[in-house]
Amino acid sequence: MNGLPERVNICECWARDGLQGEDQFIPTEKKTAIINRMVDIGFKRIEATSFAHPKLIRQFSDSLEVLKGIKRPPDVTYIAIIPNDKGLDRLLEICQKGYGVQEITAILSASEDHLLANLERTFDEAMPPLADLVKRARQAGIKVIGCIGTAFGCPLAGEVPLEKIVELTDWYMDQGATSIMLGDTTGEANPRQVREVFGHMRDRFPRVDFVAHFHDTRGMGLANTLAALQEGIVLHDSSFGGMGGQPATRRPKYHKGFAGNTCTEDMVLMMEEMGIQTGLNIEEVIDTGLMAEEFCGRHLLGHVTRSGPVRHRSFRALSLQELRIHGEIAPALLFAGKMKEELSGQSLVGYVIREALAKNWPVPEDLNIVTDGIAMKGEFERRDILVTKFKVLAIEKSKGEALLEVLSQKANGDVFLEGQIKLVFPK
Repeated sequence: MNGLPERVNICECWARDGLQGEDQFIPTEKKTAIINRMVDIGFKRIEATSFAHPKLIRQFSDSLEVLKGIKRPPDVTYIAIIPNDKGLDRLLEICQKGYGVQEITAILSASEDHLLANLERTFDEAMPPLADLVKRARQAGIKVIGCIGTAFGCPLAGEVPLEKIVELTDWYMDQGATSIMLGDTTGEANPRQVREVFGHMRDRFPRVDFVAHFHDTRGMGLANTLAALQEGIVLHDSSFGGMGGQPATRRPKYHKGFAGNTCTEDMVLMMEEMGIQTGLNIEEVIDTGLMAEEFCGRHLLGHVTRSGPVRHRSFRALSLQELRIHGEIAPALLFAGKMKEELSGQSLVGYVIREALAKNWPVPEDLNIVTDGIAMKGEFERRDILVTKFKVLAIEKSKGEALLEVLSQKANGDVFLEGQIKLVFPK
């Protein structure tokens, strides 16, 4: 597929957009733990919090504490939503103390109906104070994302004219915005529309950095992301577990169904499988998604979180670094009819284990596989087929050892091998 970017930059929005619709308050230490984990696994753009009034959205009543508690590597950009001048005043004060953000998002809906539902303001009422906010932030050296919400349609008003998107982009750039986000706020977009809109906007504004922000309300988040990629968009928003949506306030709900963002785990897998570099490891992304699930106390949307990554045989040799605690190793098949010699007892057990591991990695010849903890049940005959699965139970780096749970079943479901093995790597 021609025209796709070689590399993208994904902004992880769980800590802000992801949490704004949650009724239950997520403790500060859990928010900071997830954000710090995002940093550790390679996210370079992170939406950290919102400066919405705590009485309106309680979830962000700890915004200052969150910003104090997160890591500060120089190559990571933190982003906050700033709704008004008072929020900006608070941000500028903490920026002087060294724990602010490098970028803010200013939000204006393309649909006036949506603007009224969220802010109780018309365009004429909302735009002057927002212009002042953008200019003040730029004067303070803070970059500004000009977010155009409901850019692909509105649940209250229907279609949004493309001319309005152009008009608001011009307006934002005149105020000093450094990039423009086109937000599919309630999942109204379709891939053809996405290509048409982003194609037109990139032709009209060739020097503007556009951000694609899709919600998966109608199951088209990834399809729309692909359409944006085909138009060369390299800045994409997502949220762990597909969390996000209308803020949890007392305001009337203006749409129904799933409200969340495009799921980070699924987006990263899709892009990496297509050869588009995200700078992220899918296994680590899945682990972080599971961490978010634990903190929220329920299963989230991510398909990849349940299925695991796509199967590939690694080009790197099996080592402790290739294993992760509680991680499952992709199942491997062995057909007795292709064995070159007949084996029995522990020799057969060792052969089955080594062959199954070799379907996933090149296995070092000097790897010691200790099989004392394996029970063999029955015979392995000439036409038998085995499917062997592993789960990593423990890793002791100081000893160079890993403990794995093993289950090997015949094609009819009968268990052939069951128990635990120890892998002892050469030092």
